[in-house]
Amino acid sequence: MLLFLRPSRNDRFRDGMRCFWIQSAASPHTPVSNCTRGGFAMRLCGSSDVYQPSRRTPAKSLNYVVSHDGFTLRDLVSYNQRHNLANGEYNRDGTSDNLSFNCGAEGPSDDPVIQALRQKLQRALLATTLLAQGTPMICAGDEIGHTQGGNNNPYCQDNTITWINWLAADNDLLAFTQHVLRLRHQLQPFHNQWYSGIADIDGVYDLSWWQADGSVLQGDAWHHPLTRTLACLVGHPGRSLLPLLLLVNPEASDAEFVLPRGQWQGLLDTAHPRGESRHQGQGASHLTVAANSMLLLQQTASHTPQTMEQTSL
Repeated sequence: MLLFLRPSRNDRFRDGMRCFWIQSAASPHTPVSNCTRGGFAMRLCGSSDVYQPSRRTPAKSLNYVVSHDGFTLRDLVSYNQRHNLANGEYNRDGTSDNLSFNCGAEGPSDDPVIQALRQKLQRALLATTLLAQGTPMICAGDEIGHTQGGNNNPYCQDNTITWINWLAADNDLLAFTQHVLRLRHQLQPFHNQWYSGIADIDGVYDLSWWQADGSVLQGDAWHHPLTRTLACLVGHPGRSLLPLLLLVNPEASDAEFVLPRGQWQGLLDTAHPRGESRHQGQGASHLTVAANSMLLLQQTASHTPQTMEQTSL
């Protein structure tokens, strides 16, 4: 009984988000099993398939992408293979199923294109973990770009392999993480109740899903093997008094999204090193989201967003 009273580590969140962000970058033009918008939406909104049948709330989902065992977040986007020779087991220890991607070079790289992709993927994974419905968990050091040199099983390493080097901290990544945590605290984008998909008296759905062109996301489109962009309108956020809009683009090229009517203020753009958004609330009808990134916006005007039917996954 006690197991149901505390959050439990959600491995499906870990694998689903690694697949959605990292494998989409690794294989942008190739279908990847279980790497779909439907899977992303399910994990983003508390993993109802895991927790709701036992009458547990979304807070019981301990959302994480990286834990103490396995790659660090930085290594997850820097290595395709484990590098565990230092453990003395001939590189046979540690899992080989990491859902990782080195972004074009194994280990450290001076290539600015590779570095930029690695940084964007780290920010996207951190933001997804911290904003998702549930209880977030990040591993110490991931907020400053800690690396273990590709060692994904350093149980025997009490040395510079595992020690966090504060002098080498990625200060931009730290500032980004702090910014997202503030947004979570101030807005609580997804509250601790399951969404109903039912409109209120004003016709606003508590949660609705769109495609980039503004059409309702439904049916087979949820599981299209190559189209992975999606938008989520949270009509009734946890602490925010105004609707929130999340635009998600894990694909390898920029994507243009149709916006709901009204004015939208940018709160977070994971394409930027510290998460600042340049969208200042103009009444634009379209907005471009950079590749491998997502945007969080808040409605600034009193205009009610266009209503959309809630669709099942």
